[in-house]
Amino acid sequence: MTESSALRVRRRLLVVARDHPVWLAVLGAVLVGAPGIVAVVSQIGAGWYPTGDVAHTELMLRSIPRHFPLIGVAARVGEDLNNQGSTPGAAMAYVLYPVYLLFGRSSFGMIVSVLVAHLSAIGASLFVAYRLGGQRAMWALGVVTALVVRSLAPRFFLEPWNVWVPLFAFLLFVVLLWGVALGRHDYLPLAAVVGIYCVQTHISYVPLVVGLLSLAVLLIVGRRWIGSGKVSLKPVLLSAALVAVMWIPPIIEQFRSGPGNLGRLWRHFSSPREDTVGLSAAFKAMAGELNLAGPFLTGPGRAPYDDPNIAGFLAFAVIVGVGIASAYKKRQRPVQYLQGVLGVSTVIGLVATARVFGHFYDYVIRWMWMLAVLWLAVSLWAIVDGLRVIRHRLIELASAVAVIAIVAGVSVSVGAQAPYGNDSRLVGGLAPLLAESVDPSLDHLLRWHDPAALGGTGFGLLLEMEKRGVSLYVDAWAGAAARPYRVRAVQDTDVVLCLVVGPENIQVFRQRSQGSEVAWFDPRTPAEQIESNALRQDIESLLRAAGREDQIERLDSQYGHTQILLDQDTSPELFTLMDRYSEIRLPGALFVMPQGSLCIP
Repeated sequence: MTESSALRVRRRLLVVARDHPVWLAVLGAVLVGAPGIVAVVSQIGAGWYPTGDVAHTELMLRSIPRHFPLIGVAARVGEDLNNQGSTPGAAMAYVLYPVYLLFGRSSFGMIVSVLVAHLSAIGASLFVAYRLGGQRAMWALGVVTALVVRSLAPRFFLEPWNVWVPLFAFLLFVVLLWGVALGRHDYLPLAAVVGIYCVQTHISYVPLVVGLLSLAVLLIVGRRWIGSGKVSLKPVLLSAALVAVMWIPPIIEQFRSGPGNLGRLWRHFSSPREDTVGLSAAFKAMAGELNLAGPFLTGPGRAPYDDPNIAGFLAFAVIVGVGIASAYKKRQRPVQYLQGVLGVSTVIGLVATARVFGHFYDYVIRWMWMLAVLWLAVSLWAIVDGLRVIRHRLIELASAVAVIAIVAGVSVSVGAQAPYGNDSRLVGGLAPLLAESVDPSLDHLLRWHDPAALGGTGFGLLLEMEKRGVSLYVDAWAGAAARPYRVRAVQDTDVVLCLVVGPENIQVFRQRSQGSEVAWFDPRTPAEQIESNALRQDIESLLRAAGREDQIERLDSQYGHTQILLDQDTSPELFTLMDRYSEIRLPGALFVMPQGSLCIP
């Protein structure tokens, strides 16, 4: 193609973009999200059974319409796992449910619903960026978002975990507030709805959403005061009304019998029993996230307390600094306003991170990824606008990088498998055997002893058997994850079902006179069985060599694998072996036990 013909094609594309920005945003979302689309399509017919936190999500979705959820999925909030709280609200369920229903309330439909939510947020962000900053703003945001999607694919799109679900919605939230800062006050109601959706889905968004919305309201009120009443307060009033409506379900739940989830959340976070990480750790975490070698470009896996890549952080800081200087020199008003919103967001985020207490998990600061995306996008936009001589070359280069990222993301997503495959296979293997062995007219109380998967397969089995028409219930301690209406007292059920995981535990139950085994399944391949047995021997040898023979029993105790992995005394060598041993998982069996039986080996 000659240079003149290339210019003609470019001009034609620019005209199309100008006349059809909505379709351009839709196309951009599809292109940027192509790795996610391919990953989800790869699951068609895969026979996937959700477990763990993902099962919690579908258990909440299945509660609609007979039991409309008032609060969100189970959260790491409360005194212990036996007294667990939940995320603030159930907005995620209502956002995902229409597509979930369209796909027949299937597990695959849940994955599709989350994908649609992500693509919608990306597309809306691109459209708003076009409205506020023009084609280059939309282009810059699309380029950087493509890089992030590549780093996330495929697992991010195959694990409908509430921690992941609001990520791109938060991107849209910040972009909408950029519009408010520029004077598009009509964007505030949508920003409020999107922000509260993020907050209700995961509580880590509370400081940023509440802080930024409060500042946006003060900005509008201040402009009205300065403008002698010429600025309308209707967006503020509408936003307040929408926020109030969204909080009605959690408030209803709070005033029902019991401790109330909002009260539990307030006590947990206002009076932490553990020390906060502090400002120094917050700086360290942020330096590792706002980083060209950070996880938003390289993929998840970095812990917040890990040492940041100094070169990557400095490179990121230089790009942001050049972008700020360029915007100041050229008086690029839309760019400067977005940089201002991001500056305020970063400060709020730093303070919020300093207030984190307990174990510093990476998912509590996952929103930093979207701040990194926007900082990089606005800097790229400002630099390109400031370099008129080589602007087109820079655009072509950055676009080529984005295309390579999309292709790379698609390549790793083709044929991708959902995470926790052996947990899924265990549920898929036990469920049909159980369905053939139990009386569907009876009410079964499901209990489990699971050293490997934190009870994830138990919740997965609860979900799958419900789909098969078998009534399973759980004890009160599991109600936050299973939903309260699936809780039954032992005296109100007919049979106790024990899910027992691990060869040693299964053998103990088989030797008991009471109860009968109704199902057994080993999700491991023959090679994995050999590897697992060898790992078990190596782990026991390491514990004996370290004088920790008493810890060997943890290998078969409830949630024992996680206890060893989180133990500060666990050596790096032991951690590596234990992590792989736990990842392979173990066989499981189901026993019908007398009423009131405990699932303790």
